Amino acid sequence: MSWKNTLPFFIWQSLKYADNRAQFSQLWSYRKRWSDSFKANRNSVVDEMPWINFPACEYLEKNLRPEYKVFEYGGGGSTLFFCKNVAEVTTVEDHEAWFATLTKIIGEKGYTNWNGEFIVPEPVEGNSRRSPENPMDFASKAGGKEGLSFERYARSIDRFPEAYFDLILVDGRARPSCIQQALPHLKKGGLLVVDNTERPYYLAPFQDIIRTQFKTESDRYAPVAYTPDFTKTTVLRKL
Repeated sequence: MSWKNTLPFFIWQSLKYADNRAQFSQLWSYRKRWSDSFKANRNSVVDEMPWINFPACEYLEKNLRPEYKVFEYGGGGSTLFFCKNVAEVTTVEDHEAWFATLTKIIGEKGYTNWNGEFIVPEPVEGNSRRSPENPMDFASKAGGKEGLSFERYARSIDRFPEAYFDLILVDGRARPSCIQQALPHLKKGGLLVVDNTERPYYLAPFQDIIRTQFKTESDRYAPVAYTPDFTKTTVLRKL
């Protein structure tokens, strides 16, 4: 463990993000799970858990149903978690080597309810500049992804009917674009989960829709397993 994974660091982070004593107590309740996650050979794939913050993980653990159909942008521990808990899982991934590794792991575990698709981003034609903050630009801020379009990646969900999925997880590239494409495919009562919403531009284009068409189930900074940082995961339920 590095110094960041010590008790004083956890207390400092909890005080930073807690608005009151009750919130501090909730954050403190995750301390042992957070600390244990740094033990040797622990990661989200080994643990078959989504790599999102603890309150969001807890919410999913309590609210998933065996009949759910799930779509996720970006695969990993979440893929395995969903495979063992729901009826159908579809994952789109842009990293070829990781997609091959994930496919191998799922095959070894014997999950048969998974559909995976690898979609490589494409070079943008011409010299037009695209903004990752604009959902219509299908761009990513990730290093090395400049000048690439994630339009095929984001639109991969469009092959499914509207209101098809019970849960959509956005934890990959070009997240505003993926949210834009995902919204029509989420059932009434379904869950939209967006990770790392401490980056305001992910949800900024959708504030009117969120306010009028969704109920916020979880939306706060909290510890994340396997990393020292506190981040924000937003869970929204469609009304």
